Amino acid sequence: MTPHEAAMTLEWVTGEFMLRWLERVPCVTIERFGAAWGACAPARPELDFHNTVHRLLPDDLEQVPRIAELYAAAGVRPWLELMPAPGFERLAAALREAGARQVDFLGVFERELPKTPSSYAPAIDILQPPPDIEEFSTVLLTGHGLSKDQLTSAMPLNTPMAAVEGARLYLATVDGRPAAAGALFVHDGIGHLANASTMPGYRGLGCQTALIERRLQDAAAVGCSRASVVATWDSQSHRNLARAGFRTAYTKAVWRFGE
Repeated sequence: MTPHEAAMTLEWVTGEFMLRWLERVPCVTIERFGAAWGACAPARPELDFHNTVHRLLPDDLEQVPRIAELYAAAGVRPWLELMPAPGFERLAAALREAGARQVDFLGVFERELPKTPSSYAPAIDILQPPPDIEEFSTVLLTGHGLSKDQLTSAMPLNTPMAAVEGARLYLATVDGRPAAAGALFVHDGIGHLANASTMPGYRGLGCQTALIERRLQDAAAVGCSRASVVATWDSQSHRNLARAGFRTAYTKAVWRFGE
């Protein structure tokens, strides 16, 4: 397997989790663009991850005008996550011509499995599965910055994650109180750390370290040889992952239409 083929495997696993989740979310339409696919939620244009194009490679650059037309008709400015690939300059040119531009980067990180088990704070307990999917969703969404007023409408968008084939959900408690949440997606021998957050009052206590450790151990136990995760570059998540032995696999360019 070449380095590019190894990177494509990670990219496809990431996209597969999002596809299986979003196709279960109310009012999200999934459109195919050759080998690529995109989610579109006109009722929620502010949610980038509900309006994102995945797996777009230079081989499908002829799909760019159709992508631009579909999202423009829906009144949405889509977010495109683009992995490095041979011939990327041709895809970039097609995107610029259609009115898109690069706005950010995301890091994709990986490590080999299994790993030597490590301990975490004794006050932290990891529940898998969570005893209550709504409690899990409340913790996850609150950790991502949603207010109590926003939780009512956001809850039905998050709970379908529990029905994703290959996904496992985790709730971390501190002294018995819900504190953090995360997800693991197992596919094609890769354990993908799919989502995680910690509620504001419990940050800095080691909850994410504990969630990372538990998910890596579970992925190794079911035969995964690699683990992957996507995170914002130089974020606290990035630093937590580096301490857990993750290294950079590649960076993704984030593009957006209409800006």
